[in-house]
Amino acid sequence: MPDRTRFYRFAGRIGVDGMVEILSVMVVRLMQKGIITAKSLSLDATIISAWFKDCRNRKDEQHLKRCRHEKSKDADASWGYDHHRDTYVYGYKVHILLDSSTALPIVLTVTAAGYGENRTVAWFVSMLLALGVRVRKFFADAGYDSNKTRLLIVEMLGAIPFIPLQTRNCKGATAKEKKARRKLLCYRFYAKNFVKRFWVDPDSNRFDKEFDAKTFSEQLFSVGKGSLDLDSLMHRGREWATLHSVAICVVVLAVANTALETGRPDLMRCVKCFSG
Repeated sequence: MPDRTRFYRFAGRIGVDGMVEILSVMVVRLMQKGIITAKSLSLDATIISAWFKDCRNRKDEQHLKRCRHEKSKDADASWGYDHHRDTYVYGYKVHILLDSSTALPIVLTVTAAGYGENRTVAWFVSMLLALGVRVRKFFADAGYDSNKTRLLIVEMLGAIPFIPLQTRNCKGATAKEKKARRKLLCYRFYAKNFVKRFWVDPDSNRFDKEFDAKTFSEQLFSVGKGSLDLDSLMHRGREWATLHSVAICVVVLAVANTALETGRPDLMRCVKCFSG
C-alpha cells in the first residue's frame, strides 16, 4: 500500500462512491469469468484502530488538563471488543462478505467498532439479491447466531446457514447443558417456521467439514493487516476507514485477476508476489 500522503491524495480524488464502484465492477467481471461463483459465502468482521489520543497515562497535570480541553478523538468511531487481540479497541469494524471457495471479497461495509455484527446481515442480503447470485451455503461465526438472522438467510437467499451456536445467554448448569438447550430451541425454531430442510446439526461431521471453508476469510484479514497495512493508518472518520478498506479489497481482486491472466492461479492470494 502507498504511504499515508499518497493514499489520501488518491482517495480524495476518487471518493468513497468512486472506489465502491471500482470494487463492484471488478467483482462483476470476476463473476462473469466464473472465478467468483458466490455459491458459498463467508461473512466476517474485524476491528481496526481509529485516531484516539488517550491522555490518562500522562503524568503532567497541566498537560492532562490541556488534553481534556483539547482532546483528539474520532467522533465516528467507538469502543469495541477485539476477540483476536483480547482487548478493547477504539475504532471501526470492517464487515466483509467473501466467496468461500476463493476468499475473494464481494461486498463490504464499515461501522463503528461497537456495532453488532447481526445488524449488518440484512444489508448484505439485500446486496446479494441485487447481484442476483444463487447462494447455497452461508458461513458466519457464533457472533451471528440468532433466529432472525438464520431465517433471513433461509427465506431470502434459500441458503443453508452454517453458524455455530452461541450459548452465552442460555440456561444450564454446564456448558454442555447450555449448548444442548440452545440446539433444541434452534431446531424447534426451524420446525416452527417450516424450514427443517435447511437444518444441519452443529455437532455433526458435515457441519465441521463444511465450516472449515470459513477459515479463508481469516486469510483476507491477515493479508489486509499484514501486507496492506489495514490497521496501521488510524483514520479519522468512517469515510476514510471505508476508503482504505475498499482499496485493500480492490488490490486483492487485482492480484487475483493478474494471477489468473498470467497462468498462476496458485498465486491468487499472494499480494507480495505481485508487489513492485
